[in-house]
Amino acid sequence: MRILGFLVLCALIHVLHAAPAKGPLDTPAAIFNRIKSIRADNVSWRKIAWKSCLLEGLAEAQRTGKPLMIWCYIDRPVGDTRC
Repeated sequence: MRILGFLVLCALIHVLHAAPAKGPLDTPAAIFNRIKSIRADNVSWRKIAWKSCLLEGLAEAQRTGKPLMIWCYIDRPVGDTRC
């Protein structure tokens, strides 16, 4: 658990160091341009067909013989009725 915290801290320091403030972020275009300037292109996890339903993910994992990775976020918005 300490290693994960250390890695998150290193990533945060890298992002803050790599993208110094270049003016106010007062418009959607300014925010988009800032994100575009620090966003890494061609990363592997963006190519994964993520599933939002556990049952769909289980079925695909069994069908393809690949492992299943579960990412869980507990705090659901009010009225969220997704899988």
